[in-house]
Amino acid sequence: MRYACQTLFDITATGVTGHFRATRMPTIDSAGQQIVDQATWNRSRNQQRNWETLTQLLGLRTQLFDLTFPVRDISGTSWMFEFETEIEGVFGDLSDPVSVLRADAEGVPMLLDLDNRSDLLPMLRTSGREQNIWFAPITINN
Repeated sequence: MRYACQTLFDITATGVTGHFRATRMPTIDSAGQQIVDQATWNRSRNQQRNWETLTQLLGLRTQLFDLTFPVRDISGTSWMFEFETEIEGVFGDLSDPVSVLRADAEGVPMLLDLDNRSDLLPMLRTSGREQNIWFAPITINN
């Protein structure tokens, strides 16, 4: 089963993990952003943390396959990625194939003050007026 995810939170996969070390500065993260001090390292690390939060959330119920790195949309206001699961229906049923995934994601904390909008709540919202994340199954025609 293949799925798509779109979110308004900055989930740039920077590859920045671990603790800040001044001896490693300057450097460039996996997203091509220059890191020159602790402030730029923290920003890059927080982008990676948001990405890790989503991948951990998705991996709670099943093993993920063919996970794409998040890509910022052309307007610059959202990030999108796709992934596959081994088990069909793990995130919902025929009437709503992502109902379980939406329930799992609701209220999960996310980090702000990155490249996302400043008016977001600091948590995932899967429905309603303040929705900031969307999941959808992708139909694959063989």
